[in-house]
Amino acid sequence: MLEILYYFRCYLQIASIVIAIIYLTRFVKQSNEYKLFTLYLIYIAIIQVLLYYHASVKISSIYLFHFYFIGQFILLSFFYKELLKTAFIDWILLLVLLYLSIYYVINPQIFYEYHISGVLITQILLVFYSLYYFYKSLSSKRGFVYVNTGALIYFLTSVLFFASGNIILDFEFSLEFKKYVGIINDILYFIFQLLIFIEWYRNYRLKTA
Repeated sequence: MLEILYYFRCYLQIASIVIAIIYLTRFVKQSNEYKLFTLYLIYIAIIQVLLYYHASVKISSIYLFHFYFIGQFILLSFFYKELLKTAFIDWILLLVLLYLSIYYVINPQIFYEYHISGVLITQILLVFYSLYYFYKSLSSKRGFVYVNTGALIYFLTSVLFFASGNIILDFEFSLEFKKYVGIINDILYFIFQLLIFIEWYRNYRLKTA
């Protein structure tokens, strides 16, 4: 079981790189939202490579967690700003980054721990953007429907996963329980990746006559 889980996570890391490359092949002539989402995919692929390296040399990678959720929030905020064509996301982004900056300055030790409040704020806002985009899509046909669906599923459930990070670490839960929590998150991320690929395949691949 552990061996299967290891290979599945290796697959997810490789898939992150492959999907980023696939989107990059159609980067030049696409819309701003496509380009921003591609930058997000490239960023996530880089994080996955770094995670793999840290695991291979058996050193802690928890500090990358902060780069992951903050960078993700910034890039997807710009992505949803383009989709929604609204400026209020700029103000939300500014306020959240200001809060996080102050928090890290006051509590520098949190850089080597899970930052629950930071995860909750950023992930919940991404869920809000996704739901709002679904609402706007009811009145007109819009793009990135598959991506938005995957984002809603993944971020809504990962809020619970990451928010429980410190609880799982601090309390004596069994290894079996921790393993299944990780498996659930991996499966949800796989679904997100699958929907990202379907979005590209149906709407952006180079179609032959």
